[in-house]
Amino acid sequence: MPRLASLFPTLLLGLVAATALADEGMWTFDNFPFAKVNSAYGLKLDQRWADRIRLGSVRLTSGCSASLVSPQGLVMTNHHCVVECVQNFSRSGPDLVQLGFFTRRRDEERHCAGMAAEILQEITDVTSRIAAVTAKGSGASFIHARDSEIAAIESACQGKARDKRCEVVSLYQGGQYKLYRYQRFDDVRLVFAPEFNTAFFGGDPDNFNFPRYDYDAAFLRLYVNGKAASTPNNLHWRTTPLTAGEPVFVSGNPGSTSRLYTTDQMAFLRDYYLPWRLATLSELRGRLLAYSALGAAQALIATDALFGVENSFKAFTGEREALVDANVFGKQAAAENDLKARIAGNAALAMQVGSAWNDIAAAENRYRGFFLAYQYLEARAGGGSELFGYARTLVRAAAERELPDSERLPAYSNARLPGMEQELFADAPAQPPLEKLDLEFWLSKTREYLTADDPLTVLVLGKQSPQALATQLVEGTRLGDRAERRRLYEGGTAAIAASADPMIIFARTIDAAARQLRKRYNEEISGPVTRAQEQIARARFALLGDSVYPDATFTLRLSYGTVQGWTEPSGRKVEPFTHFSGLYQRATDAVPFRLTERWQAAHERLNPDTIFDVSTNNDIIGGNSGSPLLDKDGQVVGAIFDGNIHSLGGDYVFDASMNRAVAVAVTAISEGLGKVYMLPELLTELTGAQAKTK
Repeated sequence: MPRLASLFPTLLLGLVAATALADEGMWTFDNFPFAKVNSAYGLKLDQRWADRIRLGSVRLTSGCSASLVSPQGLVMTNHHCVVECVQNFSRSGPDLVQLGFFTRRRDEERHCAGMAAEILQEITDVTSRIAAVTAKGSGASFIHARDSEIAAIESACQGKARDKRCEVVSLYQGGQYKLYRYQRFDDVRLVFAPEFNTAFFGGDPDNFNFPRYDYDAAFLRLYVNGKAASTPNNLHWRTTPLTAGEPVFVSGNPGSTSRLYTTDQMAFLRDYYLPWRLATLSELRGRLLAYSALGAAQALIATDALFGVENSFKAFTGEREALVDANVFGKQAAAENDLKARIAGNAALAMQVGSAWNDIAAAENRYRGFFLAYQYLEARAGGGSELFGYARTLVRAAAERELPDSERLPAYSNARLPGMEQELFADAPAQPPLEKLDLEFWLSKTREYLTADDPLTVLVLGKQSPQALATQLVEGTRLGDRAERRRLYEGGTAAIAASADPMIIFARTIDAAARQLRKRYNEEISGPVTRAQEQIARARFALLGDSVYPDATFTLRLSYGTVQGWTEPSGRKVEPFTHFSGLYQRATDAVPFRLTERWQAAHERLNPDTIFDVSTNNDIIGGNSGSPLLDKDGQVVGAIFDGNIHSLGGDYVFDASMNRAVAVAVTAISEGLGKVYMLPELLTELTGAQAKTK
C-alpha cells in the first residue's frame, strides 16, 4: 500500500527504531508493546486481550487477512480477496463478479476451490536450533543446513495432521526464528460478495486515495466434515459508529516489508529491481486492457488479473518514489552509519558483525549479473500461468518426494505438501485465453531481456516464436483437468517421464537450468546475505533488545493507532470519515463512478449520515487486506482494504503524520446488508440481534 516521495521515515535501520513515533509498528503477538500503548491511550490491555484477538484472526491462502465474526465459522474479509472465487462460479453461468453473490441458506454457500484458512494457535522460539546447525555454514551450505532443520521442525510439529499447519518464520532478517502452529480449514465457502462496481467504486482513479466509498467486504464460512465449523473464539461485531481520535487496532498478516534492509539492498531495489518491474507491469497492463476491450466475456476473464496489475503498478511506483527521494534515502544512510558507529565502538560486537555490510554489498553486485535469468527461469517462470505452475509443481514434486525430507526444496517438505496438494487438485479450471496471454508475455520478455542468442532463451523457445509456443502449450496440455493432475502426481517420476503432455515436456526441459540458477542464487546471494543479516540483527539485539518490531513476513501482526485524517502538504485537510451521502454525491452514470441498480433503488432507505469508509494511522502493508479493524475492547469496527497514496513507500519507511490505512466501516456493512441486499439472516448472525429492514 501507498506512499509518495516526501516521506520522513521514523523506523530506520538501527537505533532510530527505539524512538519511533507512537503509532508505528507491525508487532508480533508475543512481543506487543503493552506498556507503551496503555500509557499513550490510557488503556489496560494485556496478553489475554491479545490472545483473544489472535484466535479470532484468520490468514487466507489467497494472500489476504480476515476475521472470525460469528460462532458458526463466519469469516469477514475483502471483496477483492474473493473475486477469483466468484470468477470461478461465473464460468458457466451469469457474471457474478458484476452481479454479486448472495446466499440466504447454508446450502447455497459455495466452495472456493484452492482456498484455505489458517488461525494461529501457538508461537514457539526455535532460534537456538537453527543457529546450532548453521553456525559454520556459508553460501549454499548455510541455506541447506537452515532449510533442512526447518523441515525437521515443521514435520515434527505437524505429523500427519491435515487440519494443522506448522511454519518456521524468520524474523529480524534471521535474528530470530519462530515456529507458528496454525489450525487449518481446507473447506472455505463463499457466503456473500457484493457487485464488483460496488466493492471497487471509483476504480483505479480512486485507488490509494481518500475519500473512498468502497463496499469492499465479503463473507466466507469455514466448514469441517461438511458442517459449519464451531468457532467460539469469534470477535464481536460492534454496532455503534466510530469516533474521531479513538484508539483502533489492526490484526492481520502484512505481506513483506524491507525496513531493516541495508542501503545497498535498497539501492538495488531502487536502481534495478523496481524499474524492471514497473516497465513489465506497464506493458502487461496494456495487454490486459486490450484483451478486456474485446467484449464482456473477455473483461470477465481479465478482471482479477487486471485489478492485481493496476494495484501493483501503483504500489511499486510509490515505493520507487520513496527510494529516489534524497531526503528519505539520506536518513536511511544516516541511521545505518549511526548503527555502524555504535557497533564499531564495541569490540565484541564489531568482531561478531565482521564484514557483514560489505558482504551484502558484494552479493548485490554479483546479483546484477544473473538477476534477469534468475527471475525469468526460476523466480517468475511462467509469468503467472496456472497451467505452467501446475506443470512445474508436478515435475518437481515427483523428483523431490523421492528425496529425504531434509534434502528437498522447502516447498515440497512433508509439512508443506498438504497445502501444495490442495492448490494442485483444486477444481478451478484455468482460462485458456488468459493463459496464452500470460505465457506469451513471459516468453517475449525472456527473449527481450536475455536476448535471442542467449543459451537460456534458446532452451526456452527453441526455434519458435513466443506466440506460437504459448499457443502450442495451452492448446495441447491436459493439465486443466484436475483428474489428470492427480494421475500424474500419484504416478510420480515414472508418470512424469512418460508424459507426452507439452506443458510437462516444457517444464521438464527447462527445469535443470532453472534449478542451477536457484543453486547459484543460494550460493552467491541468499546464503551470504542471510548470514550477514543475521550478524547485523544480533548486534542490533545486543544494543536494543526486542524493542524493535521485525519486518513483515505474511504472518500475524498487531498494529495500533487512532481514527484520524491528515493534512496534505498543500494545506488541505482530509477528514477521517466518508458517509453514504457522499457516495450518492460522487456517483455518476459512467464507470467507475456508476452505482448498481440495487444501490440506486436503496437510496431513500439508507441513512445518509452512516459512516462508510474510515482512515486511521495504523501501520499496514499489502497482505493486510481483509484485516479486522478493532476497537479497544477487541470488537470489529471495520475491514482494512487499502492505504492512502502516502503509504505506498511503506515497504521501507513509515510516516505517522501522513501514512493512513483505509477501512470499510462496520456501520456501512451492516446498513448495506440490511437495506440494500436485504439479508437479515446474515446481519442477525453478525449482531446476535434481530435485524429489521424497511
